[in-house]
Amino acid sequence: MIVPMKKVSLVILEKDRKVSLRRLRDLGVMHLETAAAGSGEQMDSLLAVQSRVISAIEKLDTSVKGVKLKSHFHRDKALELIDDTLNLDRKIKNLFSSLIKISAQIEMLKPYGDFEPADLDILRSKGVDIRLFDAEDSIMPGLEDTGASLFELQRKKKNVLFAAVFSGEATGEAIKMSVELPEYGIAELQGMYRDMSRELSELQEKLIERSQFKPYFKQLLTGIEQDLEFEALVSGAEGEESLIWVSGFIPEDEIPRVKELAAAQGWGLLIRETDPEDTIPTLVKNGPKIRIIQPVFDFLGTLPGYQEYDISLYFLSYFTVFFAMIVGDAGYGFIFFCVAVFLAFKSIKTSGGLPDAVKLLFLLSLATVAWGTITGNWFGSRSIASLPLLQGLTIPSIATFPDLFPGTTADPQKTIMWLCFLLGLSQLTLANVMNFIRDFPKLKAFSYLGWGSVIGGLYFLVLTLVIGSEMPDFAVIMIAAGFVFVILFGEQNTDISFIKGLLKGVGGGFTTFLSAISSFSNIISYIRLFAVGMSSFYIASSFNNLASPMLKGWTIPFGIIIIAIGHGL
Repeated sequence: MIVPMKKVSLVILEKDRKVSLRRLRDLGVMHLETAAAGSGEQMDSLLAVQSRVISAIEKLDTSVKGVKLKSHFHRDKALELIDDTLNLDRKIKNLFSSLIKISAQIEMLKPYGDFEPADLDILRSKGVDIRLFDAEDSIMPGLEDTGASLFELQRKKKNVLFAAVFSGEATGEAIKMSVELPEYGIAELQGMYRDMSRELSELQEKLIERSQFKPYFKQLLTGIEQDLEFEALVSGAEGEESLIWVSGFIPEDEIPRVKELAAAQGWGLLIRETDPEDTIPTLVKNGPKIRIIQPVFDFLGTLPGYQEYDISLYFLSYFTVFFAMIVGDAGYGFIFFCVAVFLAFKSIKTSGGLPDAVKLLFLLSLATVAWGTITGNWFGSRSIASLPLLQGLTIPSIATFPDLFPGTTADPQKTIMWLCFLLGLSQLTLANVMNFIRDFPKLKAFSYLGWGSVIGGLYFLVLTLVIGSEMPDFAVIMIAAGFVFVILFGEQNTDISFIKGLLKGVGGGFTTFLSAISSFSNIISYIRLFAVGMSSFYIASSFNNLASPMLKGWTIPFGIIIIAIGHGL
């Protein structure tokens, strides 16, 4: 359920600002109405640390499995690891840059051969100045005019690689046009490249090893973010003279604890009801039986608004049925159950408890076994379904293998399609009933009764079109009456008269008609439950038929492989 909230304002002495707010934080029950805009050296320091931690997390390899968090978490040790990680990343980047530079130098020297640039400096000191060029051949005559001897090394499309030997020092213009040589020759550069590559590999391995501490880094980041919020509140809380005040929302069942703390600390306390225009946080608390659906909500990132319904119970119910019908195979359900048992033993051994996700897997697996049992679907095998015990548990009117029940007159496929549409009708009707209860006694609430009537009539239309059942006369009346209700009440609001609301409803009649068509599509879409379930059955059955001739003699291994592949799909 969604926990009711109260709006609470606290008045605190300025001199007790930090201590009091720390006590309030330790209580951990207040959601601030607005985030304070803090400032100061402490804020700047925390922001700098936060930036370092985020940067370090981004450097880690996400494919590396993180170590399990221990209860004793040392922030200082984690910060040392953060700084070491950033230092590793800096070294890796510097090495990458150096390797690219050295590689370019090696490629530049290759056409000129393997030599030591330092030898050219020695020759230059002896009066022989050798300069290397990578230029157009049009400059060569000018160099010869200065007395240089030219030696062509390689001719490219546009440029020529050549050496110019000067008696004495080369001219300034020649030096300017010549190639700037690196400090080392090819052999030494290649040795440096190998050493740096080896060092780079070692550093990258260290960074990958460091990635296992990602859970610690994330926990550290969470702590820093909490410290930032607290420091923003401490430095940015509104006040006047010797008082400051903070406002926020507190769960109704936590009010006694807040009163007790306020009395002990000498705070001023004001508790009032929330206003409709307030941005109220949502706290969902469910019992252990319903809470097992929470992992699905967490995966989807779904959280209801404070003014909305908590649909946990309804979602769990429909999700369980949908899962069972889509999987549709009791054999697969039994496999899921075995996986759940394994995870349960493992979880109890390591943490002493059973996670909600494992509980949910138990529920889904048992529901799948139940559905597969009453439909007689065990790994898509007719042989298994025909076993006396399992056949006795099968409901003939929805049997996967209806030929096992020769006296049955009902068409199992049509019956299951009818169940799918009935589920759709119940789910869509439930939504309209909940909306009616939420808005009643406003006139707009009656529009949801209209939509419920439209959906009910369309349900019979879908049965007629898809299953071939006869459409009752009252179905048309339901659709027409519901449409009228939507026109009459769909646009009614407390700030306008009934006539104006009616006129707006009439003006939006075409939009309402399109919405009715959408409702028809919504109902018929539930046939996917039948379609997906049947497709998995036919895939399993096809592979069973393909493998069955091989399950004898030397072909047995191949038959088992085919069955494993087919059911693995």
